[in-house]
Amino acid sequence: MLSLYHRIQKIESLQKIIDTEVRICKNHTGIECLQHCSQCCSYQDVNASPAEFLPFAWHAWRLGQLEQWFDDLEKHESKVCIFAKLTEGAWGCRIYPVRGLICRLFGFSATSDKNGRPLFAACRVLRQARPEMMQNVGQYLENGGKMPMIANYYRRLCAIEPGLGSELMPINLATKKALEIIYFHFAYAKCA
Repeated sequence: MLSLYHRIQKIESLQKIIDTEVRICKNHTGIECLQHCSQCCSYQDVNASPAEFLPFAWHAWRLGQLEQWFDDLEKHESKVCIFAKLTEGAWGCRIYPVRGLICRLFGFSATSDKNGRPLFAACRVLRQARPEMMQNVGQYLENGGKMPMIANYYRRLCAIEPGLGSELMPINLATKKALEIIYFHFAYAKCA
């Protein structure tokens, strides 16, 4: 079995693959978030797996911020992602480089129909604001264009981290669990 560190490296590699595929897809289709939208970050029912936030938790530990983030999560009463900056003039993600898979894939990926063909999983905001983009993406997929498939990446995550990769829960709870895993990993390492 791979060490925790090596599993986190594999998750980070998976994140880089997603970023590359999303960038290629954006270049071919013109998909782009509306400037300063952040609507997806304000949803209260975003689910994620603890495995996809292990790289964040690892980096928080390396920067000496693990306990601070854990305390912040304990105090965070909202179901909205703790990392979302949604105030005027401060839009964005507080951990963008180490955000989870769901954050990387949402709005730039596909599910599949009953015949296994890709279906663009567009966000509501883009569907309403840019219907022409929906047509462009549909034509791109019909012509054999590639788009990241959500299920494929979560299967790959489960292959790296079988238990934690398949466990979906509210995003703040998934993040908290990832922080706990890293915390206990190093706490037990000190005892050994």
